[in-house]
Amino acid sequence: MGSAEEERRQSVYIARYGLPEEPLVEGVGPFDMDLSGEGVEAARELARLLRETAAVKHIFASPFKRALRTAVVVCRGIGLSRVNVEEGITEWQCPELVGGGDRPPYRPPALVDLVERFPEIHPKYESIVRPQPFETEEDLVKRTGRVARILADSCFPSDVLLVSHAPCSVGMSLGFEGLDLARAKGESKLEPWPLGGVTQFTRGSIGEPWTMAMACSTSHLSAPWREGKQRWTLPSLRK
Repeated sequence: MGSAEEERRQSVYIARYGLPEEPLVEGVGPFDMDLSGEGVEAARELARLLRETAAVKHIFASPFKRALRTAVVVCRGIGLSRVNVEEGITEWQCPELVGGGDRPPYRPPALVDLVERFPEIHPKYESIVRPQPFETEEDLVKRTGRVARILADSCFPSDVLLVSHAPCSVGMSLGFEGLDLARAKGESKLEPWPLGGVTQFTRGSIGEPWTMAMACSTSHLSAPWREGKQRWTLPSLRK
């Protein structure tokens, strides 16, 4: 049996969804597709990992369908009843990923409509922030890092799962590393984030620095996704 100190350590897991049913063409779309069958299986494999190694009590997801579907599959797989839709970890609000130009940028359906499709959504949860188009990389990193830290503090000492997109997952992770975008390229331990990849941060108390226990791992996935496919990172972090 572990000590009280070990028992109250908190883990935050940041997961990128698996393969969508359609590829996103930057600036063109589709911007809000569901998961493919392989993507659903990746979500089941994430649920298996968390069921065996973690004690997640709270799940927060971007309102985009591929992230929500992942969160709902995991929710069922680990025996929880609710998923919280958090717009503070929604897709990067840039033309490449939500559109714009000759038509308004894409926005996901209202919560009332999402609940009809995903009944596991908590209908009374209110997002911390609702970002508006358009954001710079710096805006994204500040927004997602701040929201992720607030969510972790609000759930302490429970384990938390955050399901989002590659840009947001990178931003949240930099927030836990305590890095801004200017320092990230030289100091971050993150790698480009593959489909289905998961990163874990741990700490013993609020205010204590976070430790990265796992970075963009795909070891829980079956082949060929275990190899780490379709990796993505922010433009400023690319080598």
